[in-house]
Amino acid sequence: MQEIYIEDTGSGYPLVLIHGFLGSSEMWEPQINYLSKYFRVITPNLPGFGKSKTIKSVDSIYLMANSVIEHLNKKKIEKFYLLGHSMGGMIVQEMAKLAGEKITKLICYGTGPIGDIPGRFESMEESRKKLKKNGLEITAPRIAKTWFIEKDKSKYFYLCEEASKATSMAAAD
Repeated sequence: MQEIYIEDTGSGYPLVLIHGFLGSSEMWEPQINYLSKYFRVITPNLPGFGKSKTIKSVDSIYLMANSVIEHLNKKKIEKFYLLGHSMGGMIVQEMAKLAGEKITKLICYGTGPIGDIPGRFESMEESRKKLKKNGLEITAPRIAKTWFIEKDKSKYFYLCEEASKATSMAAAD
């Protein structure tokens, strides 16, 4: 098992936050600051993303879900709340299939079961094509803008921008 970076902050009932495509645990900074007053907030960086950028990326939602579950088991976390954003929502759905008895509450935010999200600005396939053509530097901010009402003028847009800089191309592809 590869050692991914996991931030573990606060105390109380465990709340696991799984970031989305081109993201990292740093994107959860405002939520961590608030929620860690009430919960033990656990925010992994998926293989190839954020502080796990140098870890060999995996090529399936199943493998990402399994990696997170293995690390939670290593931390001896038996029960937890689980939230996933975008691709992270696909991962938490897979985690529910693999270890549903451990999950007390499940939240999928801005996600679908296979990446097809009704009303999404473009298909995942189109995003991946543009990523290959234009690179991370252009594609990541373009996608992140769609997550905010105020686009790149949003107060926390910078967190997404910074997270994308800490993504390996292998993980993004």
